Amino acid sequence: MNKVLIRGSILLSIFFGSWLLLQQIDWVRLLNADFRDKSEYLQDMESKLGEMMYDDFARTNLQIDDSLSVAVLDTLVAKICRANHIDPRSLKVYLFENEEVNAFAIPDRQLLVYSGLIEKADTAEALCGVLAHEIAHIQKGHVMQSLKREIGLSILFSVITGNSDITVMREIGKLLSSRAFNREMEREADLTGLEYLQKAHIDPEPFAEFMGIIDDDDPAPAFQWMSTHPLPKERKQYLLRQIKKRGAHYSPVLSQELWKDFKAFFEG
Repeated sequence: MNKVLIRGSILLSIFFGSWLLLQQIDWVRLLNADFRDKSEYLQDMESKLGEMMYDDFARTNLQIDDSLSVAVLDTLVAKICRANHIDPRSLKVYLFENEEVNAFAIPDRQLLVYSGLIEKADTAEALCGVLAHEIAHIQKGHVMQSLKREIGLSILFSVITGNSDITVMREIGKLLSSRAFNREMEREADLTGLEYLQKAHIDPEPFAEFMGIIDDDDPAPAFQWMSTHPLPKERKQYLLRQIKKRGAHYSPVLSQELWKDFKAFFEG
């Protein structure tokens, strides 16, 4: 009988503890949040979720810490950010060994870049275009907006409080790395990324060309980053139209020697 009473007391404590915790959350505000508003609750949720997602990716992918590779990637990101009044220190950029042609944003202003993307990019400008696109997703608050739409706040809350298993986190990771954003968000990130490039005096045409390298009817499995986005040829066309309208003077983003050395690490 004592064991039954003790067990009952524990269950009641857990119930009331959870209830009190939930009472501290402004659910009406959260449910209507667009995740561009930086309330304390949203910041805490995004920070915790970002930490957990990074840890999960780091467990399943080898992080690259080669000093030259990291320095070059940081330089490209910083060039885009500074020209667009974005503090590069507010972003966390990580490089992982993975053959997918992919780069994607995860919560808490984190940007993950796969080595397969660098191998496929012919120029530093093409790579900068993808980085600018993902930075635009981060700046526009698309990451958490999409998770709210696709996953739901109740599931996100269960993840960060430890009330779900690892498979849920893995599914969220798959969503963000492939098909998190709708076409409206993708187009906005494309065009905002284009503006970022032009303000940084980086030629955006290689980025537009990079968007059109896949056959619409048969996207290769390796191109997960683009296969669920707007059709490649469509993206290339609307980006090139915008480039023609604006016109600007562009400077090489890296020397040919440095780009060659950078690429050699991934192709060797």
